[in-house]
Order: sequence, then C-alpha cells, then structure tokens
Amino acid sequence: MELTKSEIEIADRYLSKRERQLAQWPRRRWLMLVIFSVLALVGYRNVSVGERDIQDDKATDLQVSQALEKAPPPGLEHHWAVGSMMKVSKILELRHQVVSYALMQVAWGTVWLLSGAIMVILIILRWNTGERDALICKLLRGKLQELEQVDRANTNAARSGSSS
Repeated sequence: MELTKSEIEIADRYLSKRERQLAQWPRRRWLMLVIFSVLALVGYRNVSVGERDIQDDKATDLQVSQALEKAPPPGLEHHWAVGSMMKVSKILELRHQVVSYALMQVAWGTVWLLSGAIMVILIILRWNTGERDALICKLLRGKLQELEQVDRANTNAARSGSSS
C-alpha cells in the first residue's frame, strides 16, 4: 500500500486526534453517564408532576362547590345564577390552563426521559470500546511508521540516485 506524504500527514493527524479522544474517554463516559442519568430523572419527575396535575380534579371540584354553596338572596336569583356561572367558567378556564401546561410538561418530560435513557443505554453499550479502538490505533500507528520509513528510504534513495 502506497500513500503520499500528504495522505500520511492526514492519517497521522486523525490518528492523533483519536488517541487523544481515547485518553479522555474514561472521564467523559462517567461525566456523560451522570449528565444523562440526571436528564432522565428530571424527565421522569416532570412526567410524574404533570400527570398528577392532570389527574388533580379535587381542587377544581372544591372551588366550584365553594362558588355554588351560598344560597341566592331573595329576588336576585337570576343575577346570582349568572354570577355563579361566571365564577365557575373562570375556575374551569384556569383549570384548562393548568391542564394545558401539565400536558406540555408531560410531553417535554417524556422527551427528556427517553433521550436520557437512550443515551445512558448507548454509553453503557459502548463502555469498553476504548480498548478495541486503542488496539486499532496502535496497529495503525505501527503501519503508519512503516510507511513513513519506506517513504523516507525512497526519498533518500531518490536523492542519492540524483546526486551521483
């Protein structure tokens, strides 16, 4: 296999970059594992809180019953009914806003939970790939050095042949 000098330099640059990455991988994998685990836990918490808010109708029922529990004053039943219905509609509107926010919270929490869990699984699956990659880098480094020696020998032979 013959490589030009520029190809050898490119290969050396990429090989050096990969070796630096492999040297940092043990620290990075723990850091990434912690970060994505926290992301998954925050997502789970958001999903739990959002679902609890969606299912929490007791507070709304209590507010509606408080708005309707007083008896209408004599002669103002119509005005009382209109006022009570306006109070109830305002309570239900606020409940709708809470449920809408909770649905968004559940959606974002689900995305965070799934993203974090998938990344944790991928990190665990790739936990020991550094050993394999380090061996490949070592083999490639040896082959690259052989190619550089052959290239130097060819260059020296060409110089000594042209100078005679």
